[in-house]
Amino acid sequence: MKASGLHFISSDKIDKPKWDQLVEHSNNASIFCYSWYLDSFCNWNAIILGDYIGAIAIPVKKNWGFTAVFQPPFVQKCEWFGKDLDQKQREGCFARIHRFASIINFNSNIDWLKEGNLRTNLILSLGHYDNIHAGYSKSLVKNINKNKQTIEVRDADQIGNAVELYKKAYGALNPHLDQAAYDSLTLMIAKNGDHFMCKEVYQKGALIAALLFTYGKGSLHYILGAPTSIGRKHNAVSVALDSVIRQYSGRNLKLDFEGSSIPSVKAFYESFGAQNEPFYEIEATKYWILGLKQIYKRVLRS
Repeated sequence: MKASGLHFISSDKIDKPKWDQLVEHSNNASIFCYSWYLDSFCNWNAIILGDYIGAIAIPVKKNWGFTAVFQPPFVQKCEWFGKDLDQKQREGCFARIHRFASIINFNSNIDWLKEGNLRTNLILSLGHYDNIHAGYSKSLVKNINKNKQTIEVRDADQIGNAVELYKKAYGALNPHLDQAAYDSLTLMIAKNGDHFMCKEVYQKGALIAALLFTYGKGSLHYILGAPTSIGRKHNAVSVALDSVIRQYSGRNLKLDFEGSSIPSVKAFYESFGAQNEPFYEIEATKYWILGLKQIYKRVLRS
């Protein structure tokens, strides 16, 4: 591969060891960039700068028979990582994506179109625990202190309880997460367990909440979590998150809450002192497809 320039590489031509080496040595990459993580949830091509000195994964699927770039389940965003691009290279990179795909809807750390929608992303730096705790809201401290003596947070070897609780509590709110996505998550963790942590919360021997995290590249990502009705009453998720924050504090890590644009969830994460580090939602559809969609809607209404 040439030492300079941008190269569109199909999935079967990507040098996975070189790719993962670039992820490993890039400060601006996340665990979602590793080939084994991406392979678990999507087919993906890539745009690579030079001989693997910068890159971005391009997840692809067929949508209405057209090639679409999309955001895979349990992958927060598609990041450009490695050597930064200048403005001309950014324009060239997105032009390549748009030539390849008719429909584009993905999240990224770069506003490729200069008109991307900002998505809330709340981050908590895990410094000294006492300093973190001092930033908790008064109501959060009250809820944790009220319930932590009757609640036990345990490590879990399997994620089945976490997934089932999440599906029951929030599955209807996330229709894009089908059973295949949960199965892929379970299989990936079975193969790469060292990068994941599951916590279960018990009260009087009964499971009342479960939370799942992935960690790597200096961040701890809150993938999913949910309480039972009893767990909600006793603020089980708050107690569990506080337990995780205490466990991982002082390790020069960041806790990424993975959102949220939902006001109540956003306020909950902010109550821990998390700060917003937004990313961009990139949407672009070729004009002739927009025309076809309008015709299709008119036919349906006629």
